[in-house]
Amino acid sequence: MKAESVFEKYAHEYDILTNASARVTNHRLEVRALIDRFQPSSVLDAGCASGLTTSLFAEEGIMAVGLDLSTRMISVARAKFSGTKLPVSFETGSFEQLPQTLNGKFDLVVCLANSISGVGTVSNLKRSLAGFRRILTPGGALVLQLLNLSALKEGEVMPVKATRSGDIGYLRFARRRAKRMEVTIVRLDFSIEPFGFEPFVHEMESFSPASLTKEVRAAGFKRISRFGDLQMKHRFEKNTRDFILTAVRP
Repeated sequence: MKAESVFEKYAHEYDILTNASARVTNHRLEVRALIDRFQPSSVLDAGCASGLTTSLFAEEGIMAVGLDLSTRMISVARAKFSGTKLPVSFETGSFEQLPQTLNGKFDLVVCLANSISGVGTVSNLKRSLAGFRRILTPGGALVLQLLNLSALKEGEVMPVKATRSGDIGYLRFARRRAKRMEVTIVRLDFSIEPFGFEPFVHEMESFSPASLTKEVRAAGFKRISRFGDLQMKHRFEKNTRDFILTAVRP
């Protein structure tokens, strides 16, 4: 039986894992940069997790839908924002099987925080990109954020983030293994002496900036641009940790 994902098991702690409260100010600037560039009236946040990005778009008056494979994560997001008057909703689903009811519904699709790597294989990536294109309006934009494992040598470890809130902490790091990416997440519980820990390892096919760009172009997107940050102030360099790709559906 497949092991339960850390994102499913500890969905209620996702904001600790990502240090969401400390990220809000900067991420709001990133979201506003995307709005300024693409001027959307509707957005799909693919891989929305607990809903931070989705809610920041909605705060700007944009109709925002968050999509995530984790049912528990969607439950957390709904609980967080159900009492607000924001134009936001959350749905469970996979990138590879986006429902036909979403066809042509969005001006912008964002898939941030390395979520696109979660599809696991090139064939799933192709299906996901075809789905993103299908649900975009003509002239609509796609934004993908990828952890650039191509900047690492074989076996080299990339620290991602260390976070803590009260007695609970998380460590995240990634490692390149040939053409695959291994992401390790360790949950720490300091209420136990000396402390408790639980490791989770996710291994998936690694999409390089070159391969992702190739597949986006093959999916029929145009006007592809590459950046090294989500505010799109810096061009992508081969050793940049983050890879941001933007593209437009003709």
